[in-house]
Amino acid sequence: MKKILSIVLCLCVAIILLTGISYVSADEITVELDGKKIEFDVKPEIIDGRTMVPLRKIFEEIGATVKWDNDTKTVSARKNSKTVTLVIDSTDLEIDKGKTDDNGNAVTETVTLEVPAQVVSGRTLVPARAIAESFDLSVDWEEENQKVVITSDDDEDDSWKSNVGSINLTNTTYEGEGIKIEGNQIKITDGGDYTLSGTLADGNITVSTDEKVKLRLSGAEITSSENPCIYVEDADKVYITLTEGTENSLIAENSEDGAIYSKDNLEIKGKGKLNIESEKGHGIKTSDNLNIENGTINIIADADGMHINDTFKMTGGTIDITAIGDGIDCESIVNIEGGAVNIETNGIPLATSATDAEFEKSTKGINAEWFMSISGGEININSASHAIHCEDEIEINGGKITISSEYDKGISAHGNLTVNGTDTVIDIAKSTEGIESKNVMTINDGVIKVVASDDALNATGGNSGAKMQVGNFGGNREMPGGFAEGRMTENGGRMTPPEMSQNGERMTPPEMSQNGGRMTPPEMPQNGERMTPPDMPQNGGFTMPEGFAGGRGNTKTCLIINGGDLELCAVNDCLDANGSLEINGGTIKATDSNGSFSGAFAIVDPDGQASISENANLIFAAGSVSGQSLGLTQNNITVYCESTHTAGDKITVSDSKGNTVYEYTPNGSYRAFLIASQNIKTGETYTVTIGSESFKTEITEQSTVIGTQTAGGMGFGRGQMR
Repeated sequence: MKKILSIVLCLCVAIILLTGISYVSADEITVELDGKKIEFDVKPEIIDGRTMVPLRKIFEEIGATVKWDNDTKTVSARKNSKTVTLVIDSTDLEIDKGKTDDNGNAVTETVTLEVPAQVVSGRTLVPARAIAESFDLSVDWEEENQKVVITSDDDEDDSWKSNVGSINLTNTTYEGEGIKIEGNQIKITDGGDYTLSGTLADGNITVSTDEKVKLRLSGAEITSSENPCIYVEDADKVYITLTEGTENSLIAENSEDGAIYSKDNLEIKGKGKLNIESEKGHGIKTSDNLNIENGTINIIADADGMHINDTFKMTGGTIDITAIGDGIDCESIVNIEGGAVNIETNGIPLATSATDAEFEKSTKGINAEWFMSISGGEININSASHAIHCEDEIEINGGKITISSEYDKGISAHGNLTVNGTDTVIDIAKSTEGIESKNVMTINDGVIKVVASDDALNATGGNSGAKMQVGNFGGNREMPGGFAEGRMTENGGRMTPPEMSQNGERMTPPEMSQNGGRMTPPEMPQNGERMTPPDMPQNGGFTMPEGFAGGRGNTKTCLIINGGDLELCAVNDCLDANGSLEINGGTIKATDSNGSFSGAFAIVDPDGQASISENANLIFAAGSVSGQSLGLTQNNITVYCESTHTAGDKITVSDSKGNTVYEYTPNGSYRAFLIASQNIKTGETYTVTIGSESFKTEITEQSTVIGTQTAGGMGFGRGQMR
């Protein structure tokens, strides 16, 4: 027995030495941040003597915003202009410190990790010490307690609060320390809590100290002819508190920097009201972070309503912005968790093209460069250009969003775009493209309504080339206002697809999304579980042959719908993927007045493959009575109407007892109708009412067709026409 045990032990040691990685049970390992235990859904592990923790949780606990690039397996996290980047299985941790040297070059640092970020049992783990230290946090290891102790070294010094002062703006008198007044120029040089009241004509407040300062506006009115009304030249942090029951106003007549300009962190809160007018520049400008906690803020600005160089965060209050520039322009991160945002941008285009308008300066509703997160609140935007735009990734996890873009897109992300949350409501009343992702778009939940003069949903997967046009498919069409110019044949006709597969069998995409949700590292999205699409049927999709709709052969899955209630109306495509498309669940109601059910310029238009699960509910109203196979596996009914129905003609599907199964009022004209759902049961009788037309049919097979298909096409599913 002793010999056997010795042999087993030797084998274990040999395996560890050969693999080069040693894992130690971490049942008792804990991680604390500023005395608070971090609760991980996946326990930390010790690998090669280093404590490894789940990636997303540790980044978010230290206050960093996280992005994941699934193609390059790269993690990026940003906090206060500093960006940390690491690649799975690489020992290089790159730090961009958010500063530039004398030559204008970014100040960066590369840290070599002893243990790289890696995937263990489907989870991405990162070294706790290296991650914390990269954001200037202190890290200690308590061996006896098996505990990682992280401290932010941000001990609050509240001594500044003891300096309480007041300034009467009308007669420029004051009480308290750290105040200097020269004529109408008021300078605060010490940390403190200062109350401002009265009227200051052609003057301003300047803050210059290395301490914290609170400015309590209590019926304050400041007009400045040249400079910002409130200028933070230097401070640890400045708080502007709007005293409850008071109305305050700041008018900057010629300041391009704005009525409020802060070079350091600024926070606005309180239960009062603040009116801002900036006749030649921004309303509020900050070089660091801007936090809005509460209060009512009204801004009229010639440039941007709010211009933030770092992070904009809003947790409450109400912001009303009217601007010629952007409503909110942030050069880093936008994070809206609550409150109400009402924006109107009034830029006038210099010229308009097929899909874009050109403006003298940006006139978007909300714009971010690095990341945008919306998780609550109410957002109402009426913009000249894009209503919501990000140069990279957008994640929506809640809130009510009502937007209209006069000349451009509703929601546009140059990176991934993800919509989560049953309480998410998105209503896009006017747009060229409703929701766009130039990489991967994933809709997991929410109520989404889109009206678009181009595509309702468009995901390019990084491939946004123009599409070819060949032949005529579905007749000529009229394009309003010149939109989608250059995408039609010379006579305005549609493309005719090459010969389709004759057996209706689905081809499973070779590059299926592994998580179905936000493109997150392999460990998890925020709910702690990997999001795997439901089991896909093996014969239920349809395949666009290579060369169809542009011939790019892009098989990357770039448009994924896992759930939600969608109502889409588009002139071009309702669901446009410049790669492959997955519909794994949810209810999709879609109208294309000029298009058919599938193909180029239709309700469903993937360049690659389309996978449609039996869990999806589809209700399509199309202008054309031609189309290709969708390869549906759930029961479906197709109705070819005798004449065209106008927008507003309700479609009702009811069972034999008169109960309404589905109803839909398309926001456009239509002549053909398709419903596919597991709620359509074999052996049951259904009545379909469309305007004044009514049809009754018994479901005896998977596909039921009512009426006559008059313009060619290939039918639907594998059922027989009757």
